[in-house]
Amino acid sequence: MSLSNLKLNTSANQHINTSANQQIDKSAHRHINTSTHRQIDKSAHRQIDKLTNRQIDKSAHRQIDKLTHQQIMKWFLLLLSTALYANDGAFFGSGNHLVPIMETDISVQKEILYLKKIQNKYIEVSVYYEFFNPKEDKEITVGFEAESPSGDVDGAPKNGHNPYMFDFTVNLNNAFLPFQIAYVTDSLYAKGGKIKSIDLNTFNGNKDGNDIDFRYVYHFKAKFKKGVNILKHTYKYNISGGIAYNYHFDYILTAANRWANKRIDDFTLIIDMGAFQTASIERTFFKSGREWLLSGVGKITETTLKGGGDGTDLKTTNFYVQQGLLFFQKKNFTPKGELRICDWALWVHQSAGFPIDYPFTIDLPNFKDVSEGKTDEEKRLLRNLPFARRGYIFKDKTLQAFYNKQDWYQPNPSYIPEVEHLSQKEKELINSLK
Repeated sequence: MSLSNLKLNTSANQHINTSANQQIDKSAHRHINTSTHRQIDKSAHRQIDKLTNRQIDKSAHRQIDKLTHQQIMKWFLLLLSTALYANDGAFFGSGNHLVPIMETDISVQKEILYLKKIQNKYIEVSVYYEFFNPKEDKEITVGFEAESPSGDVDGAPKNGHNPYMFDFTVNLNNAFLPFQIAYVTDSLYAKGGKIKSIDLNTFNGNKDGNDIDFRYVYHFKAKFKKGVNILKHTYKYNISGGIAYNYHFDYILTAANRWANKRIDDFTLIIDMGAFQTASIERTFFKSGREWLLSGVGKITETTLKGGGDGTDLKTTNFYVQQGLLFFQKKNFTPKGELRICDWALWVHQSAGFPIDYPFTIDLPNFKDVSEGKTDEEKRLLRNLPFARRGYIFKDKTLQAFYNKQDWYQPNPSYIPEVEHLSQKEKELINSLK
């Protein structure tokens, strides 16, 4: 479905009143109603639930009527970026920094965070920490706070675990540590250093389905010797997605500020997207793509979508990776925002005015929507997409002009097109468009 079908011939007001059934696969309102509480706290959630057409006052309606089509699309995209996970999508969870359950004098000297996207199915997280304990040996409780799944999911525990997180391990100074899992309903789940888990047998809130009323906290006892302690932590998450995203994954960076030094002295982030993948990262903890290194072949661009002057601008740095890794390094790093990585669905790109007609990444379930029902000229353009992704400079002026406009296109004069070196998915695409 594309939002390009939205028309303003009867006013933007009508669109908002009718989009629930006509435009957005059962409405953006359903998405808002089931947004995860990692993004919208309960009080804000209740306010959004009350935002019906009856409650939008006349002055607000007059302002909406003045919006242009592009402004509406930008507003909608910003709404999606903060609230879209529901019955038309699935939020499985986010990565998180390990945290001390009580205040401690132990600090984080070094962190190497490695994220790997596997076949658009899950994210593999591997973290290397160097903690410094300035005093005598001590044992503390360390926690990992996992957000609740929501949307097209069943958030009920599976064998006691978060159902969409697996292969969770903790290794401190070359010894694996056992861990426990608690179910908690708020941030005040630990008192006096002890974690209190709710009893699901007597709990009155939602315990299963697509909107459970508790979070998972993985926790363990860690004995830190005096001096440097090396902790290695791994887990995997199912990758989140929905009608607005091909995939989406968050990692909570600000939790690092809960250690004694309120920062990470030496921080390295490595992201392995795989070949011919797109990653749009919100500029929440960095200012521009110049702070990143793309070690292989690819292109970096910047996007800013203006909001309503109320701080709702959406700022992303876009990485189009042919092959290689993304690196971000910072000394004395005090994160001010979280890591948010996604690949917007093509219709969102187009509705918001992104210069993308065909996506850079094609090994996605919904790519068939891009390649079906095309004119002969559109088929010709798509048949050449695999070569354009590699930077081929076309002799045909129409083809070259078209791909020059794509945000991801990077001309490579040395590239010679050879069908036998394309991926199986690309060969299938070409054959399907003959």
